[in-house]
Amino acid sequence: MQHNTDDNSPLFRPEVTAALSQQWMGAIRLAQPISGWLIAGVAALVAIALVSFVSLGAMTKKARVTGITIPITGSISIAAPSSGLLMHSHVKEGDVVHAGQVLFELSNERQGEKGEITALVAQQLATRQQSLESEQRLRHVQAQDKQQALNLRLNNLTNEAAQLEQEITLLQRRHTLAQESVTKYQTLQTNGYVSAAQTQQKQEDLIDIATRLSTLKRASLQQQANKLAIAAELQQVANNLATDQVQLERALASLQQEMAENRNRKMSLITANQTGTITAMSAQVGQIINGGQVLATLIPSDANKNEGEQLSQLEAHLYAPSRTTGFVAKGQKVLIRYAAFPYQKFGLQQGTVIDVSSTPFAPNELPPNLATTILSNAQQNIQGFNSNEALYRIKVKLDQQSILAYGTAQHLKSGMTLEADVVQDRRKIWEWILEPVLAVAYR
Repeated sequence: MQHNTDDNSPLFRPEVTAALSQQWMGAIRLAQPISGWLIAGVAALVAIALVSFVSLGAMTKKARVTGITIPITGSISIAAPSSGLLMHSHVKEGDVVHAGQVLFELSNERQGEKGEITALVAQQLATRQQSLESEQRLRHVQAQDKQQALNLRLNNLTNEAAQLEQEITLLQRRHTLAQESVTKYQTLQTNGYVSAAQTQQKQEDLIDIATRLSTLKRASLQQQANKLAIAAELQQVANNLATDQVQLERALASLQQEMAENRNRKMSLITANQTGTITAMSAQVGQIINGGQVLATLIPSDANKNEGEQLSQLEAHLYAPSRTTGFVAKGQKVLIRYAAFPYQKFGLQQGTVIDVSSTPFAPNELPPNLATTILSNAQQNIQGFNSNEALYRIKVKLDQQSILAYGTAQHLKSGMTLEADVVQDRRKIWEWILEPVLAVAYR
């Protein structure tokens, strides 16, 4: 039997040989999909976590504002009343001063052709003072002399009046005797003992005595009138002297005021109007000072504390635009970050809103010594803030007056800048999500 098989034909097909020649790249393994139960478990865990977060988590609505620390008792700016040269400073930063204590001395000397002007004016004022005082003494001496002359005249009139009264008394006795004599003579004439001529002579004597008595009485009345006139003149002299003295005293008082003002033009003394602590001194001795320039700030002392204790507690004054203060109210909590104490190291400080101003403050109505700091701080930290925008003031009571820094309590200082978050509302996340729906339902 004849076989047609070719002895040279391969035992395996070429495809098998080609496949076996590629085994050096490794065996083929097919990827197996993750089991369905594992995917379901992970999805369930994610869903549970999401539901728990939505139902148990909460979000807090905050209003971010900027501010500055201010003493509760306020602060007083000590300003120069006029321009001049700062000659001497009697205090330094941190000194405790009392009301009326001299703080600074300002020199206002002005030189003219004949010397220092205030000195020349002082000489003229001194001359006027001497003239007024001399006139005052002269008026007093003149009034005294006139009063002495009038008193002398009054004494003479009094003596004359006394003598005249004696004469009137004697003449009245003679008049009485003359009347009796006339009566007797008339009786004798009726009986024929004396003639009518003798009776007529006695009647003439009676008339003469009556005339002399009337003249003396008239003279007495004239003396009384003269005495009243002299008394009135004495009173007039006293009144004129009092009037002149008042006018001269007024002129002297006005002159004293001019002299004080002139001395003030040469040297001005700036005193403390309250007891407190001196801070923020901004001028040096020898510096030219402009009128109204702030030289220092006085923090009034707390009347309830002793001099050796902390003089004044601080509070935070926050300044916020109207778009931020819509829901800020008294009693809300405040989280504070002081610029001097980074919150990353020293944490957030807390406070409570105690007052919100009912009207905003224009930039020119802010405290002069703090306006620049407040506006620059607001521009840096409030997005879209306009420097001409009015600001509402929010007062915050600080929970602590010091910061624990590296184991040491560092007291807060007046004028420290800060950022604050006013906690306005805290809700669950699901309440924030469903807020539009709830708002419609409550309408």
